[in-house]
Amino acid sequence: MKARLFFPLFAGLALLLAMASCSNTRHFTEGQYLMTQNWIAYADKNPGIQTSELHGLIQQKPNKKFLGFLRFKLWAYNASLNGKDSKFRNWLENTVGERPVILDTSMAEATCKEMEKYLGNVGYFYSDVRYLAVYKKNSRRAHIHYEVTPTSPYRIKSINYDIEDPEFAGWVSKTAKHSLIKEGKTYNVYTLDDERERITKYLNNNGYYGFVKDYIFFEVDSTHNSKEMDLHIKVKNRTMPDPDSIGKFIEERHYRYEIDKVVIYPNYDPAKPLLQEAPHDTLIKEIHQINRNSPANYYFVLYRGKLRVNPKILAQNILIENDEPYNLRDVQETFKRFGYLNIYRFANISFEEPLPKLVPDSGGFKKLDCKIHLQRAPVHQYSIEAEGTNSGGDLGLGGNLTYRNRNIFRNGEIFQIKLRGAMEAQRTTNTADESQQTFLFFNTFEWGIQAEVSFPRFLIPVKMERFPKYFRPITTVSAGFNFRRRPTYDRYILNFTFGYKWQESAYKAHIIQPFNISSVKMYPTPEFTRELEEIDDSRLKNQYTDHLITALQYSFIYNNQDIKKVKDFIYFRGDIETSGNLFYLFNNMLESETDSAGYYTITGIRYAQYARLETDFRYYWMVSRTNQVVFRLLSGVGIPYGNSDALPFEKGFYLGGANSMRAWIYRGLGPGGFANPGINIDQMGDIVLETNIEYRFPIYSFFKGAVFIDAGNVWLLNANANFPEAEFRLNTFYKQIAMDAGVGFRFDFKFFIFRVDFAVRMRDPSKPPGDTWVADKGIWFWNFGIGYPF
Repeated sequence: MKARLFFPLFAGLALLLAMASCSNTRHFTEGQYLMTQNWIAYADKNPGIQTSELHGLIQQKPNKKFLGFLRFKLWAYNASLNGKDSKFRNWLENTVGERPVILDTSMAEATCKEMEKYLGNVGYFYSDVRYLAVYKKNSRRAHIHYEVTPTSPYRIKSINYDIEDPEFAGWVSKTAKHSLIKEGKTYNVYTLDDERERITKYLNNNGYYGFVKDYIFFEVDSTHNSKEMDLHIKVKNRTMPDPDSIGKFIEERHYRYEIDKVVIYPNYDPAKPLLQEAPHDTLIKEIHQINRNSPANYYFVLYRGKLRVNPKILAQNILIENDEPYNLRDVQETFKRFGYLNIYRFANISFEEPLPKLVPDSGGFKKLDCKIHLQRAPVHQYSIEAEGTNSGGDLGLGGNLTYRNRNIFRNGEIFQIKLRGAMEAQRTTNTADESQQTFLFFNTFEWGIQAEVSFPRFLIPVKMERFPKYFRPITTVSAGFNFRRRPTYDRYILNFTFGYKWQESAYKAHIIQPFNISSVKMYPTPEFTRELEEIDDSRLKNQYTDHLITALQYSFIYNNQDIKKVKDFIYFRGDIETSGNLFYLFNNMLESETDSAGYYTITGIRYAQYARLETDFRYYWMVSRTNQVVFRLLSGVGIPYGNSDALPFEKGFYLGGANSMRAWIYRGLGPGGFANPGINIDQMGDIVLETNIEYRFPIYSFFKGAVFIDAGNVWLLNANANFPEAEFRLNTFYKQIAMDAGVGFRFDFKFFIFRVDFAVRMRDPSKPPGDTWVADKGIWFWNFGIGYPF
C-alpha cells in the first residue's frame, strides 16, 4: 500500500513542534517553576568520573521526553485540564499524562549530599558539590546547575589477606591473581563489593556450599597526608546452632562439601507434599561418563508406579555427581538442562547434610545429599496460531495447527506435527491469465504438513554417556510436504532433514545437517511459460523447473547476550552449504548417462550442485534498559557449478518485505540496477549485501516505536543480457545500493510482538543514473509482521 504523505508529514511535524513547546504553566501558583533540565559540570579538570555516573543520583528529574525533544506525557496532562470532565479526560490525565515536575530545591540539596557520598565511595573523600537554580520568570521554567569539586583520590597501597584457616586461605590465594583490586588503583567501594562476589562465586564452585559474600569484609588503614590505604581482607567464621544447647549458637570454620548421594524424584507433585514421604520404588543407575574405566556416578531414582522416563536421560542432564566437590555452576546448569528438556514443568534442587554417623570420613570434606524434585509437564499439547502479514501492500493470512507429544519414546523425545495454511493477495502484471484462481481477493495459496522428532542426545550408534554432559546435544529428524500456488506457477516440495545441534559453551552453538533433501516439482502456468520462452534465458528457466536438492549444511552461532544484565551484546551466525557433490562424483566415476540437456538426474529429476555461504552479524547497543540501537550486516554468496547453471529457486538471495529493505515488496529488489519491465519473476541474486540500523524506544506501556534505515541489494555473479546492470562488479556495486528509511510501531505483549513498519524509498538503483535518489517522491510502503525484524 502506498500513498503520498508529504502534506500529512508536514502537518504531523507542525503538531509535534507545537506539542514540544507546550508547557502550560498557567495553573502554577506563585513561586512554582517547571523543572526542565539538570546540568553537571566539574569546577576543575574531570578526574575521570563520567557525569553520567552522577546523573543517576539526581533525585528530581524533568518530565520525560519522547524522541529526545517532545514532552508528550506532560502535553497530555495539560490537555486533560481543558474542557469538561469525562472518562477520556480522566484517562488522559491519570493514565497517559504525567504531572509537571515542580522545582524543589530541597531535593537539589539532597542530591548534592548523595553525589558527595558517591564520590567518597569511589575514593574522592571530602569532595564538595553545590547547586545553582536558574529561573526564567517569564516562562516559569527553571533548571539546576550542579558544580562538582572533587578532591585528590585515595589509592590502595597494599593488599593483605588476614585469614586464620590455612585451608580456606589457600583457596582464596588461588584466585588472588584474578582479583579486581590492584595496588596503586583508586579506592572504590563498588569494586570491593564486586570482589566479594567474585571470591564467593569461586568458592561456591569449589566445594564451599552455603558460603555467602557477607562472610567477607574489609578493614582499611589510611593516612590522610599521603592519601594511601592498606587494605585487609578478612573472613568471618560461620555461625551455627549449638547441637548441645537449644537456642545457643557456636562459631566454626568454613568446610568444603562433597556430594554423597544424588536422589531423583521424577514424578514429584507439589500439590501432594505428604505423598512424597510415602514409600517409593528405588532404581540405582550406574553411569560411567566418557569411558568404561572412569569412576562410576550413581543416581538414586525414587518413583511410584511406572517409570515413564529413561533414567539415563535424567542422569545425562544432571551435572551434579557423587564424590565430587559441590559446584554451584553445575547446579545452575542442571536447572537449565531440565528447562531445555521440555518434559518437565518444574525442577527443584536442594541439599542437606546426612546424619554424621551415616557418612564415612572423607578427608576433610563434609557430605551433602542432593535431592532433585521434577514435576512433569503435560505429555500432549495442542496449539492454534493465526498470523497476518503485509509485505509492501500484499496482504496475507495464515494459520498453524500443531500437536506436540513430550516424551513420545520415553527418552525425552519431542514429537511435533504441524498443519499450515496461508493465502496472500499478490500483485501481478499478468492480466491475460484468465485461468488464475482466486478466493475473495487472494490469489496465492499455501498448505503443508511437517512432522519432526527431537532427540535430546546424539542419535548415533554410540552411548550417550560417552560424550561430555555440557554438550547438550539434540538430534532432529523431520519430513514434510508443502504446496504453494502462485499466480505464475504451482510448486510441490517434499523434504527430509536429519541433523545435530550442540552447545560448545554458553555463547557458542553448532548445527550440522548431513542430510537436507528436497524434491521440488514446478508447474508454471501456460502464460508464465510463454513469458519464460520469450525471455529465452536458460538461467531463469532452470529456476522454474523440477530439481532435487541434496544439501550438507553447517551453521555456527555466537550469542553473548546475558538476559540478566543490561549490556551490549553480539549475535553472529555463519552458514555453509553444499549440494550434489557426492552424486556428481559417483556419476563421473560410473560414467552415468545424462538427460537430453546434458545433466545428470536421480529418478528422472535433475539434482542441484552448488556451494553457498551466508553470514548474519548483529550488534545490540543497549542505550538503557528500554532503549537500544541495533546494527545488522547480512552478506552471502552462492555459486552454482557442475550439474547446475543457476542456484535453485529456494537457495537464491532475495530482499524486500517485512524483515529487510522494507520499502520494497518481498523478492522485488534487484538484482543490481535491473529495472523490471513488468514480468512476473522473483528478483533473485547470487550475492546479497544488506545493512540495517534501527533505534528502538518505548512510547507507552506495551506500545513501542522505532526509526530505521535499510541499505542493500542482490546481484548476479555473471553478466546476463536479459538482466542488464545486474552483475556484481567492485567498481560499480556501491552505486547500486538501494536505501530506505522509516518508522515503526511495536505492540509488545511479552508473549508475542505485533509490528507495523512504514518505509519510504530514499535511493532506487533501478532508476536511470541521476534519478536514483527518489525521497522527494514521497511514496511510502507499509508492512506488518510478528516479532522484531532482527
